[in-house]
Amino acid sequence: MYLLIILICMITPANLLELAMNSVNTMNRNKVLDIEDPKYIAGRFDPAENPEFVSFNSDTSTYSMFLRTEVYIAFLKMAKAALKDSITLGIVSATRSFDYQKELWENKWTGKTPVDGKKLHLQVKDPVLRAKKILEYSAPPGFSRHHWGTDIDLNSTEPEYFETEEGKKVFEWLQKNAKQFGFCQTYTPLGQSRPTGFNEEKWHWSYISVAEKIWKAQLKGFEDQKNFRFKGYTALKSLNLLDYVRNVNHQH
Repeated sequence: MYLLIILICMITPANLLELAMNSVNTMNRNKVLDIEDPKYIAGRFDPAENPEFVSFNSDTSTYSMFLRTEVYIAFLKMAKAALKDSITLGIVSATRSFDYQKELWENKWTGKTPVDGKKLHLQVKDPVLRAKKILEYSAPPGFSRHHWGTDIDLNSTEPEYFETEEGKKVFEWLQKNAKQFGFCQTYTPLGQSRPTGFNEEKWHWSYISVAEKIWKAQLKGFEDQKNFRFKGYTALKSLNLLDYVRNVNHQH
């Protein structure tokens, strides 16, 4: 018993990351998904049944998450490096299916999930304005980059967190170091380099070498992917959804 306790105490967060990396490295990474497959781009596949994806648990969630294996390995390396600088990185959202993104969108549409403290179905009656409000931070189902297994939300999806002392340190570290591990901030501040699209998200980071290829395939087949059905989808016809999809960090 005492020996077991000693061994457990010797396993530091860095050791745990190393153990996880070694485990992931043994998985089958030879099979390749068709990144131009509309079903894949739209999140209509099961990552649990695909050998290119790995399942993992996070302290921020009660359920298993999935990422493409190379993306998760890159995150583990980045998290290990961050720990050396006393920065803790945790994934709060990873791969999302079409149905899961649909639930997130429709919960906001129907008022089940408040947006800026408002129940939109009661306080924003105009469907176009309601869709535009949701689009500030949420992609419609079928169009989220989280479908691909290349994108992660880190530590918090609340802008207020990144105004705290801890959040500022996390974001500053990511800005300085994430690129060397293959990640870039997907949605930078709206302005001259990114005039339209989703609001800035300091938590959303893409594994760019893979995500860029899928993104280009998404843009190429965009007109064929506009017929998804969910609550509020007709309101999007009055908005230029393509602008939201294509206007990402200029590092693309």
